[in-house]
This record gives sequence, C-alpha cells and structure tokens, in this order.
Amino acid sequence: MIWAAVADVEAELARARRDGDLDRFLGLLGDEELFVPMLREDAEKLAGEQGWSSAKACCRERSLRLFTRGALPDLGADVVFLSGDLDWALHGVDADEQVVFNAGTLGEWRVPGSAVLPWLDANPHRVTAVEQQVERLNTARYGHFDGPLAHALACGAHQAVLTAEPWNVLDARYHDYVAEVRGLRDWWGVSDAAGWRAAMNDLVGPGYTLTPGNLVLVLRARYGAGLDPWSWAELVVRWCADNGAQEQAPALTDVLRRVVRYEQRFRADGLLPPSGVVGTTIGWDVARAVAMARWGLAVGHCDPLTAELMVLEAGAVARRYHQSWAELSASYVMGRALALDEEEFGEEYTSAVRVHHLLLQDPASPWLNLSFAAAEPTIQP
Repeated sequence: MIWAAVADVEAELARARRDGDLDRFLGLLGDEELFVPMLREDAEKLAGEQGWSSAKACCRERSLRLFTRGALPDLGADVVFLSGDLDWALHGVDADEQVVFNAGTLGEWRVPGSAVLPWLDANPHRVTAVEQQVERLNTARYGHFDGPLAHALACGAHQAVLTAEPWNVLDARYHDYVAEVRGLRDWWGVSDAAGWRAAMNDLVGPGYTLTPGNLVLVLRARYGAGLDPWSWAELVVRWCADNGAQEQAPALTDVLRRVVRYEQRFRADGLLPPSGVVGTTIGWDVARAVAMARWGLAVGHCDPLTAELMVLEAGAVARRYHQSWAELSASYVMGRALALDEEEFGEEYTSAVRVHHLLLQDPASPWLNLSFAAAEPTIQP
C-alpha cells in the first residue's frame, strides 16, 4: 500500500501557465481559497471591526498579489494573510490594474484586470464560494506524512476536512488571520495567550472536566457496555445519589436518552456495527484541540514548538481512550452531535457522518495510511 497521489494545484497552475492557458489557470483558481498578504498592524485593526474588506483593500501596492495555499511565501512576522474565493479576490480591481498570481513560483502569472474580469463575469459557475469549499480531504505535499506529529494531526482530521484545510499542516501562514482572531474571540472567548492556554487545558489538559454526555458514557463503560437503557438509567440515578448530585439526575438521564437515540442512528448510518456503542466523546475534544493549536499559532498566541507539543498531547489523549480510527471518529461525531445537533439530525450531524465515511474510505486518507496504535506510518509516502 502507498499513499494515493496527493493533489498539487500549484503544479497544475504551473502547467497551465507554461501552456498559456488562462482559462484553465483561472478555472483552477476558481475552486481554491486564495490568500493576500497584509501588514499585521492593519490586520489587527481590521480584526477589531465587524465589516467586510476586499483583497484589494488589504494591499498597499499597486498590483494585487494573490497566492494559493501551497505557494504562500514567508514574508516575516510583520505580514499575515487574509483569504477568500476568486470573486472576493478580484472585487474592486480595475481593468488597468495588475493581478499577480503565485509570485515567485513556476506558476507566476501577471494578468491585467482587463483579462481576468471578463473571465469572472462569464464564468460565475466556475467559482466556488469560500463558504462552500467544505468537506474536502486535502493532503499537502509540504505537510507531515509520518511520525508522531502526523499521527496527532490525523486525530484532528475531522475538523480539517470539514473546513477543507490540509490535515497534515501546522504553520501560521496557512490561515486567514482576521477570521481566526474573530473566531477565537467570538466563539471561544479567547483574545490572548493566557485565554488560549486555558482553552487548551480545558480540552486536553489539567482543566478537562467530564461533560454530561461523557459522564454517562464513562459510567456505562465502567459497568459494562451491554447495559440496556433502563439499567443504565438506574445506574446513573444511583451514581447521582451516592455522590450528592441528585439534582443532576434528570439532566443526565435526558442526555442518556439522547445518546441511545444517536447510537441507534449511528448503527443505521454505518458509524457503529449492529451491536456497537460509543465509549466516550473525547474524540470531539481532541479534534478541537488540534484545531485550537492551529488557530493559536496562526494569531500569535503561541510559538510553533508550543503548538506542536499541544497537538502531540491531543494525539496521546486520542490513543489513550480509543483503539482505532473508527472508534475515534464515532467519539467525535457523538460529541459534536450532543453539543450542536439537538437531536435534529441536521447539517451538524450529517456533515460529520459524511466526513467519517470519507476518512475511512478515501485512499488518500491518513486513517488508511497511518497505524492508529503505533503513532507511526505503516507505509512511506
């Protein structure tokens, strides 16, 4: 077994550039997230606002420089990137302005606005909005393929695939700085390094506490996964009485009921075998911890070594509580469903199910190329 061929859009762009095929070149870009450099001080101001900004507004130069993810240069600590789709990137560009794609690479192409704007007007169907660029298994040639760090990053593959980010990359450059700052602040209440560290500790560190869903699963696992729902509910009520937590019993038994219903759906959707159950929801925390490490690195809340150590810790937690990629995935989906789905079996649930099957079936998936238990590859890329 070998790794499936890794998609390399930069190589495809270079071939289109060599052939002078602007239609193919722009068509490739239309399905990609594009990045524009911006001074960090300007990006920090923009992150504090609520407004939208075009790529052109981010650039102080006469020509607009745009990069695909794999062509991003290292422009130093004072420069970050914003990202969007091709339509966003070309908004406000004038016909006499130059757009420079992937400067410094074999695919570099300087194209006047008078050439790209008519193409954009004629081909709206060939541009995928960035919010629709989801559920993609992206493996970067410049990322990690083997060793403990690759294994730990693969433990967060669910989150990466959902947002179409390369699962095997840990680098501050490959992010929309403003989006990450706003996301950490608005969704996690994290606005500085101390807050980021606290969030990481809550996910996979000393601050971790059992959620209601995880608590009822732990109790079932302690006394036997074969418990029927009524015996399991009695166990939970008895545990509450023995631990002076009688007031928690109604909420915990309600969570138990939700878990039973989700497990039934999991079996029908192929996430569990016919008699299978979920042992924990820690997979949900592990995947978010890997994402949190990426976000913290992207906005400067930690250095690369700290981010790497946090990802490795998340990978160690994953191996401690799960025996296989499939088990880790079911754990993730259960945690996500309990947190976000509210028994609606809506998009939060169905998208996670699709990603589960993608990661367990696609030949390019790290889950088919990395041994879960060993944290080492079964093959070489």
